[in-house]
Amino acid sequence: MKIDKLRSAMKKTGADAALIASEVNVQYYSGFTGDSSQLLITQDEMLFFTDFRYTEQAQMQTSFNVIETKGQTRLQQIFDSVKKAGAKTLGIDLDGVMYPSYKSYSKFIDEDKIIDLSAAVGVARCVKDDAEIAAITKGAQHNDKLFAKVCTMIEAGVTEADIKAELIYYMNKNGAEAAFDPIVASGSNSSLPHATPTSKKFVSGDFVTMDYGCKFGGYCSDFTRTVVVGKVDNEQQKVYDTVKTAGDLATKALAPGVKCSDIDAIARDYITSKGYGEYFGHGLGHGVGRNIHEAPSLNATGEIVLEAGMVITIEPGIYLPGKWGVRIEDLCVITEDGYENLTAAPRDLIII
Repeated sequence: MKIDKLRSAMKKTGADAALIASEVNVQYYSGFTGDSSQLLITQDEMLFFTDFRYTEQAQMQTSFNVIETKGQTRLQQIFDSVKKAGAKTLGIDLDGVMYPSYKSYSKFIDEDKIIDLSAAVGVARCVKDDAEIAAITKGAQHNDKLFAKVCTMIEAGVTEADIKAELIYYMNKNGAEAAFDPIVASGSNSSLPHATPTSKKFVSGDFVTMDYGCKFGGYCSDFTRTVVVGKVDNEQQKVYDTVKTAGDLATKALAPGVKCSDIDAIARDYITSKGYGEYFGHGLGHGVGRNIHEAPSLNATGEIVLEAGMVITIEPGIYLPGKWGVRIEDLCVITEDGYENLTAAPRDLIII
């Protein structure tokens, strides 16, 4: 099905063949879990180029015709195959190609014969099949379990780095990879949306924001919760409730046919109505798949219309510089008649 969609996109863009060069797209189209490989796809053939290290693995994991290359001959072999196929134009997923690699391709084919397939590949990856959704769902379920576990460990005197270590340990012990470097941010650090965990110790009254994702089978998941240590004041509760309600309103509006920017506006307008609009500076959410951030983007300029099978985050936040911040994130899959929230962890403020 994925290859069929790619071939259809090739016809629409005028590409006679497609060279899939980025690691994540090679994995997406072939099921291969290694690296240092490329795919060449025509309307009739599926060729997999790799070296001795991965030949057997590729033969086991893919349905492609595996071609083992040696030394510096791979590009020559790829473009010999392009010529053999009679391809006059070549589509490439250029978003995943470094400039030196692109220039090396142009030694074998005129640059005006190269067609960028990045947009077509990105759109195709927006909609997940059942197997992809199952892998993402497994990650989301473990995120919930992990949250419950670390909540028993949070107390005054524990550090951000301590909790990050527990997150990584759990993932590794349970057969997952980290979808990205986990964020654990407390007190004033929580006003930084992408704070790096430090040796800062939690103290009473600290918000603690934890943002992480378990990755299974090459597919990411994403999760954020903010808790508070010991006690919460009125302003903290007000901001937390504002973020929670913004997320609730946006999530309830998820459905096929709704434009991403409209979902973003629901949360953003609510936060603005409560006086915190200037403190919500990032987009409401993003697609999740083989990359932790991929299409579609839920922000003020997001023109993509939601479709069944898309997996997205809803993660509003308010960040008060020098004080603290709150972010609450759920992972949702768009269904034929609405959405399913893959995140089951409590959304109400937990006081630890």
